[in-house]
Order: sequence, then structure tokens, then C-alpha cells
Amino acid sequence: MDNRVQGRIEEKLSNGFQLKAGQIFEKAWSIFSGIAGYAILALIIYAITSWIINMLVGLVFPVALDEEEIQAIANSGDPDAVMEMYKELLLNSSTIISMILTNILSAALYPILYSIYTMAYKYDFNKNPELSDIFIHYKDGKFLNLFLVTLIVQVVSYIALALCVLPVFIISTMWMLAVPLIIFASADIKDALNYSMKLAFKNFGSFFVVFWMLVGIIILGLILCCIGIIPAVPLVYVVIYVLYKEVVGFDDEQSEIDQIGTDIYKDNPYMK
Repeated sequence: MDNRVQGRIEEKLSNGFQLKAGQIFEKAWSIFSGIAGYAILALIIYAITSWIINMLVGLVFPVALDEEEIQAIANSGDPDAVMEMYKELLLNSSTIISMILTNILSAALYPILYSIYTMAYKYDFNKNPELSDIFIHYKDGKFLNLFLVTLIVQVVSYIALALCVLPVFIISTMWMLAVPLIIFASADIKDALNYSMKLAFKNFGSFFVVFWMLVGIIILGLILCCIGIIPAVPLVYVVIYVLYKEVVGFDDEQSEIDQIGTDIYKDNPYMK
């Protein structure tokens, strides 16, 4: 992890910090308006690729129950029949393999969405985002950490959801900065999760307000004939970028991310 960033974080943990959700959203909207085209394109590429992969996984590992049977049981109103159906689905080997593969492949696609953080940074610091930025995290040496941290968050969230809904909200709140720390501070997985959690709990009230603001953005996008979800999802990532900037910040010196679009091959073991 970048020592300068680590120093700033330790200072914030010692002295505390203040956040204003309204100002964060205002700044995020200003940035989003400048990168909306590429950000929405990244979401569309992710969604289409994910749909194709899920369809292929479904063809290779089909669910035992057909769609009509599932619909009939769901509409029957018999709780015992519904529970039995879910047990049969969850214990089916094809379903288990399908779920595991889907989550792994989904995590591998998430760097496409994470590119929105990079676009937001570039626009925020007067650099023009480019089409190639959508795939930057597949060639900047950070893919593995992004992939693994996504899997970890997904697995922990599933476990938390099985226990109770509330822990999912807490997990989502405390790890909001994990991915930006990997991208902007070159943090490893352990540091990213650890420092994100520490920062969140240092001012959990403000982080929780921001989290519910993100939920509100998604809900509003769904309400707007579901079409609104297309700009809503990228906007969520821009809000998290602004949250990172407000909490962790950036050095005055040129950071690693400034090298995007110049020489990604230099000192990059993944590209040799």
C-alpha cells in the first residue's frame, strides 16, 4: 500500500473526519455529468457480457425444475411446497455449480464497472476519459486483487444474508472504500478491507447515510420505469469515488493512476 496514503488514513483515524452527504452527492453529480457516456457504456458492456455468460452457464448446468413448475409452486400459496422447492433447487448439484460459476465469472467482470472510479478520477482532475479506460483494470496489474476482493465481499454478504438482512447493510457500509483503496492506493486485499472498515467505523453514521443514499439512487432508478437504473448504477460508483476523495484524498504529486493512458507496461509484472 502507498505509504503516503497509509499515513493520511492513520491521521484520519487518529483525528477523525466529517462528511456531508449532500455535498458528496452534489460533487458526484457534477462528475457524473461529464463521464455519463463512457460510464453508461461500461454498465451496458458488463450487463450484456454477464447475461451471455449466465445463459451459457445455464445451458451447461440446467436447473432440474422447469420454469412452469417453479411458477406453479410459487403461485400455489403453499409455504411447505415453496420451501420444498427451494430445498430441491439449492441442493441440486447443477444449481450449486451454476451459482458458484456465476459468482466467479461475475467477479471477473466487475473490473469493467470499477473503471468508473478511474473515469471519475480523470475527469475530476481535468483529464478526458477514454474508451480504453473501460478495460484498464484488466491490464494495470490490479485485476487479481479486484477479482478476489469482490469474491470475498460476495461470499461474506451471502453468509450475512442467510443470518439476517441487517448484517448485509453493515458489511456494505464498512467495505465501500475497499475497491477504491486497491485502485488508487495500490492496497492489497487485507489492507483494503481493513482500512475501509476502520474508516467506516470511525464515522459510521455518515458512512451509513451515504450507503442509504446509494440505495435511494438505485430505488429511484427502478421506479423510473427501470430505465433509470442505467444511469443510477454508474452514479453510485461516482458517489463512492467522491466519498473516497473526501475521506482519503489524493496527493498533490502525480499518483499512479495519472499514468493511465501513458505507459501501463512500465514496472508492471503482469505485462512483461
